[in-house]
Amino acid sequence: MRIHAEELLTFLAVAEAGGVGAGAQILRRSQPAVSERLRALQAAVGEPLYQRAGRGIRLTAAGESLLPYARRLREGLGEVENWSARRHALQEGSLRIAASNTVANYFLMEHLARFRGRYPGVQLQLRTGPLTDNLPLSAWDLLFTEEQIERSGLPPHMELKAWREDELVAILPQDHPWVRAGRGWVRWEEVLAEPIVWREPHSGIRRRVEAAIVRAGLRARYSVEVTGVEALRDAVAAGLGIGFASVEALDKVRWPLASLRLDPPHGLFWTLYLMRPQADFQSRAVRAFLDLLATPD
Repeated sequence: MRIHAEELLTFLAVAEAGGVGAGAQILRRSQPAVSERLRALQAAVGEPLYQRAGRGIRLTAAGESLLPYARRLREGLGEVENWSARRHALQEGSLRIAASNTVANYFLMEHLARFRGRYPGVQLQLRTGPLTDNLPLSAWDLLFTEEQIERSGLPPHMELKAWREDELVAILPQDHPWVRAGRGWVRWEEVLAEPIVWREPHSGIRRRVEAAIVRAGLRARYSVEVTGVEALRDAVAAGLGIGFASVEALDKVRWPLASLRLDPPHGLFWTLYLMRPQADFQSRAVRAFLDLLATPD
C-alpha cells in the first residue's frame, strides 16, 4: 500500500503534540479525520505506530523509527514552499532569450537592463547571432526574429506574434552628393547605380532589401559584403558604398553617417516578430518580461 505525504504529516503532528486531539487542533482538522489518516498510515505500514496512554499516545518502536522520516519530509516540503515563494516573487528563476544581432543590440538591451534591475535573482541567458534553420526553438523561452516562422515550424506550445515595425533607410557618408543636395529620398534605380555594402546573407535587413529590389523588377548588385553592424558602419563611413539600416537603430547610436528614405513615397518597412509560449505555458519570468516590453520606460 502506498503511503501519502498527508498521512505522514498528520502522524508527525500527533506524535509531536502527544495526542490525537492535540494534533487535530494543530492541523485544524476534526479528530475523526485525523484518526482516519492515522489508521490508513498504520495499514500501509502493517503494524501499530502508537498506543493510547491516558489522554495521550505513546509511540511504538515502529513509530519512533518512522518519526525521523516524517520530519525530513516536513523539512523538504518547507524547502519546496520557500522555493515556490521565491519563484512567485521572481527572486529566482531563468529567462532564455534568442535574438538576431540587430534586434539584440538595438531593440532588446535596454529592456534586458530594466528587467535585470527589477529582478536581479532571475538568471538571464541571451543568445545572439544568425537564427539559422538548425536553431532548436524549444530550447528558448522567447525568440526575437526578423523573419516569419510558419506555424508548422513552431513548437506546439509556442506562438508567433508581430512585435514592432520599423523603417529601413539607406545610410551613406555625410559628404555624399545626395546629402549635400539636401535630398530626403532615393529611388532603387539610383541606389543600384552606386556601390553597395551588404550585411552577411543571414541578415534580416539584407533579406528585406533584396526582396524589395526584386519586387521593383530590378537586380541587386553585390559590391562589398561585411559581417556585423559595426563593420557595416565602418565600411560606409570609409566610402566603400551605400548601406542599409533600421531607423530605430540609428536613433540609438551616433554614427557619422547620413540617411535617406527608400522607395518613395511609401518607404521600406519591416516587421520584427516575437516567438513566445502560449499563455498557459508562460513562466512567471516570461510574463514579467512581456509585461515590461508592453510598458514604456
